[in-house]
Amino acid sequence: MKLHTVCNEAMERLLVKHRRSFVGYLTAGYPDEESFLRIAKRCQQEGMHIFEIGYPSLNPYSDGEVIRRAHSAVDPALRENMGFWKRLRQTVSAPIWLMGYTEDLMDTGMYRRLAEAGCVDALVIPDLEHSRRMALKAEMEPFRVEVLGFTSASAAPRENEETLHTYPIIYQQLYSGPTGMQNDSEDYQQLLSHSREVSSSHLFAGFGIGTPQRAKELLQRGFDGVIIGTAIMKRLAQSEEELYAFIRQLVEAVESTEAQAEALLTEAAKGVE
Repeated sequence: MKLHTVCNEAMERLLVKHRRSFVGYLTAGYPDEESFLRIAKRCQQEGMHIFEIGYPSLNPYSDGEVIRRAHSAVDPALRENMGFWKRLRQTVSAPIWLMGYTEDLMDTGMYRRLAEAGCVDALVIPDLEHSRRMALKAEMEPFRVEVLGFTSASAAPRENEETLHTYPIIYQQLYSGPTGMQNDSEDYQQLLSHSREVSSSHLFAGFGIGTPQRAKELLQRGFDGVIIGTAIMKRLAQSEEELYAFIRQLVEAVESTEAQAEALLTEAAKGVE
């Protein structure tokens, strides 16, 4: 089995503290700059473990309607406003995963500016070509910024294998297509089982996770974490209170699963004794 070491200190602390965790997605600057910062602070207070912050895009072609609307509502000037990104870093102490498109983050060089400024803990760039992502991982190591690898049942087997042997944190996509589609398929299980056999990577499930029950199921099946995007943004579009209530439900689901896992480990240890 390939053993991996996380280079980012904030992520290392969180993964030691929580055997199971959840990542919540927010589009940066939505609904406006000040409201966004206030919402992010409250989300952390409600128990959000990791923030996946969507970098505002003029062409969020792989996102579903809910997240596309959020992107379109954000002031484009916010994208390169380093003052905003530094304020976000000061507002939340939880790990920040910056999610964006290659043309927005890589081709503009903003990924490097934000890494150098210490504004992000990880980069999540789903449409980045495989070999370019490998090079990015090496580039980010001096800044102690993680680069997430991606696996999926539809990816080339060779790329999945290279990812499992390269990245400490992996985003396993539960389906291929735009974000926000409801997905209750169990097609992920074969890849998950194989990943557990060959790698020590921390495995996070994403795409189509719409309820606390689905999140709990995926954690019980063996994922280390779940990534919730569209379902969170839907609640925020309704009201802030709907959002915070949903986060509390997710925290409860994750914490109960983590407690169950700890109890099983304790029982197993007693059996060895």
